[in-house]
Amino acid sequence: MSDILSQGGDRDPGPWRRRLVLIAVLAVVTVLIVLHLPHHRHGAARPRPAAAGPTALPLVPFGLRPAGPGGVSGLAMARDHDLRLPLTGPQPAWLWPATGREQAIGGLPRDQSGYQFTRVPRGWAVQAGSGTHFRCGGCAGPRVPVYFLADGAQSAIRVGTANVVAPGISARDLWLTSYPPGSDMSTTAATAQEVSTTGTAAGRPLRLPAGYVVYHATTRGLLLAPMTEPATTAYRLLDPAAPQASRSFAGVLAATATQVAWATPCAPLCHVRVLDLATGQQTAIALPGASSAVDGAFSPDGKFLALQVSFGNLGDDGALAMQLDVASRAGGRPVVVPGIQVSSDALVSFGWPARGDDLVTELSFLTKVQVASWHPGARHLAVAVVNPGRRSGSLILR
Repeated sequence: MSDILSQGGDRDPGPWRRRLVLIAVLAVVTVLIVLHLPHHRHGAARPRPAAAGPTALPLVPFGLRPAGPGGVSGLAMARDHDLRLPLTGPQPAWLWPATGREQAIGGLPRDQSGYQFTRVPRGWAVQAGSGTHFRCGGCAGPRVPVYFLADGAQSAIRVGTANVVAPGISARDLWLTSYPPGSDMSTTAATAQEVSTTGTAAGRPLRLPAGYVVYHATTRGLLLAPMTEPATTAYRLLDPAAPQASRSFAGVLAATATQVAWATPCAPLCHVRVLDLATGQQTAIALPGASSAVDGAFSPDGKFLALQVSFGNLGDDGALAMQLDVASRAGGRPVVVPGIQVSSDALVSFGWPARGDDLVTELSFLTKVQVASWHPGARHLAVAVVNPGRRSGSLILR
């Protein structure tokens, strides 16, 4: 290097040459410092204070680079944030992500195989084990206990036994689907029973079409899902009073007692359609570019629909780039949840686990597991790092 600067000789370059070299080095260092300042790095800028009151969310540019292994950025979740999430396992507990506090959920005896949680109006249906302990490829196991856990309740109430549990129309009922032990669930007709959240049977048992289970009860009948869920099998809306008038949906993403959302074929753009079961009105949600919806969840009041959208391949490992879009029932273009542009293996789950309209996401990275909360209209995520020793996926959001 000294030969180049001295033009190949061994002469002293002299004071003026030293000054030129020093100026050149300082210029390079200055450029490097500027390039590495936080405002040049995605996600590292200092967040602005949230605007007071409900404001329109600026659209996030589509297709931003997904977050790296360090996680997503946002405002630190306040320690007095009241968000609590069920934590499954042999002994389920409530977890407050903002502080890491845990509290055991009563009424659920220790079960080494763990518990499954299903979001229902104003609470959770909790099922011991998997409910489908297969003795063969698609054979039903024994029925297992089902409990109801109200939002924020100290303990759960046992309501019956079943293989599969689904939300009812209101906060007062559930649907339990049962198979004869050892039967082939893809060809056997199951029995569905409506029960109250205190365990009282409502009406007579209903025999379902072979190979189907109750996915969600609606005001227009039972939305049934194929038990084996092949790509070519559609969901069915069955009205026991008028079975011939039933309709089907391919690619169901989410449902409530009054709405069904499903993905349509991309020709050329992908859409999500939402059917209002009370009025029969359909709403089409256009997705930008070459993106497609792979999952969805309605907010508890039905005002918003969160969509997990894929928009490209990140590399040779096959991971897809993902983001969350939120569409309003009032219509208009869906907005992108700020900061949630991640790979498919980082986005563990998302949902609306509380009564309010707060969308919560669990994200798993190489160095940490994060919980991010976002209210429609907010400019930033509220982010907490949960205990990295926790098994990924043990938090329940829906």
